Amino acid sequence: MAHHIRRRILECLQENDLSFRELLNRVGIGNHGKLGFHIRVLRGLVEREPSLKKYRLTDRGRLAGELVWDIRFIIDRGGRALAHEPTRYVRCLRFGDHAVLYYDTEDVKREITFQFLEAGLSKDEAAVYVVSEHKLDSECREIAYLGISADYFSKKAFTIMSAEEWYLKKGKAQAKTIINNTLRLLKEKQKAGFTGVRAVAEMEVFFDNAKIKELLKYEAALGRELAFDLCALCLYNTDWIDQKQVIQLNKCHSHLISKDIALATI
Repeated sequence: MAHHIRRRILECLQENDLSFRELLNRVGIGNHGKLGFHIRVLRGLVEREPSLKKYRLTDRGRLAGELVWDIRFIIDRGGRALAHEPTRYVRCLRFGDHAVLYYDTEDVKREITFQFLEAGLSKDEAAVYVVSEHKLDSECREIAYLGISADYFSKKAFTIMSAEEWYLKKGKAQAKTIINNTLRLLKEKQKAGFTGVRAVAEMEVFFDNAKIKELLKYEAALGRELAFDLCALCLYNTDWIDQKQVIQLNKCHSHLISKDIALATI
C-alpha cells in the first residue's frame, strides 16, 4: 500500500468490481505491464473473479481500502471540501462527529444513509435509525433491499424507531430530555458489548409539529462535536428549510454533506 498506484487500485475496487481494461482506465496509468505488476503485489488484497473476468477486493482488501479512506479523511479534516464521493465520506465519520445531510430525494438520502449505517455495523458499532412513524415499514424494506442483514436486527445491533416516539413526549420536544434518552441508549448498547452508537435521524417530525424553535435548540445543545461515544447524521429535506435555518444548522454540525459535496468544518 506504500505506492500511490496500489492505493488507487484499492480505491477504485471499493466502488465496483472492474475488468483489467476498466481498471487501467480508472487508475489512469496507461501501461498494461505496470498495472499488472501492481495487481500482483496486491495478491491477498485483490483477486480475479474467473467467471466475470473482473478484479475484486478480498475481505482483507476491503479493510485495506477502508484504511486508505480513513487516512485520506484525516488529512482532509482541516476543512477542505471533498467535491466527490459523499457516500465514502460518511463511512469515515467517527465517534464525536455531528454531521448533517441535506437531500432532495429519498434515493439520495437512502444511498448515503445506508453507507453510514453499514460502516458502523461492520465495526461492531450499534446502529440506530430514527424515522417518521409513517415511514417505518417502507424504510425497513429499503434497508433490507440495500443489504443490511436481518441478523443485525436479531443481535440488536440495528434498531429502527419512530421519530414521534423518540423526540416528542406529550406533544413536547425538550432538548435536555432527548439528550438524556440518547445517553441512556448509548449506555445500554455499550453494556451489550457494542463500542458505541452510530445514529441517523430524520428531523421531519419537528417540522410536521411546528417545533422548529425546539429543533434548533436541540441541535445547538448537541453542538458541533459530540462528547460521548456517538456519531450522528441528521437528515434534512431541502424542501423543509429556508436559508436562515440552513445557516443556523450549519453552525451546529461539524460536517456538511449533500449529494454533491462533503465538507469538514472543524
